[in-house]
Amino acid sequence: WEEVKHMPKGKYLLMHSMIYRTKLLQECGLELPKHTFYVDNLFAFEPLPYVKNLYYLDVNFYRYFIGRDDQSVNEKVMIKRIDQQIRVNKIMIDLYAKHESMLSCPQLKEYMLHYLETIQMVTSVLLMKMNTSESEAMRDDLWHYLEEKSPDAYKILKSSVLGKFTKSHNKLSHKLTMGGYKIAQKWIGFN
Repeated sequence: WEEVKHMPKGKYLLMHSMIYRTKLLQECGLELPKHTFYVDNLFAFEPLPYVKNLYYLDVNFYRYFIGRDDQSVNEKVMIKRIDQQIRVNKIMIDLYAKHESMLSCPQLKEYMLHYLETIQMVTSVLLMKMNTSESEAMRDDLWHYLEEKSPDAYKILKSSVLGKFTKSHNKLSHKLTMGGYKIAQKWIGFN
């Protein structure tokens, strides 16, 4: 971890590009929720505090095809399954809060916070996209959950540029967030 450099926004380790030792997964007690989508984020996140050595290979372990209408990462499907996205997001908050004080390596702590921020923003943007009073309440609940579980992470994320826009109920923030989301969709090529 000491050799890991700062990860830029939009860059993070995904399940299909990671291999863990079986013993490490057993040591950390990884048990993914059953009948739940988006647990790949938990697989890529939960074991990290137990990882002492990383080795990078510039090899494609897995090719993930995106773009099908029925795919779980399709925006419409994610909105239909927002309850599962929120569940995974909250589990990640719990995991971060559980390990936060024990993360002695600054690079690991920064990376885990970076990944948590990414998932928090994805969930918040999907809830904003739904644009209902119920989705606003769910977004508020998610941010309150983060504040309750990890006040330090909450302060950092709500102060970030993305946090300021995705936490706000201001109409201008909503328009700017949705505009930025559309640009990111075209630029990065997701959904």
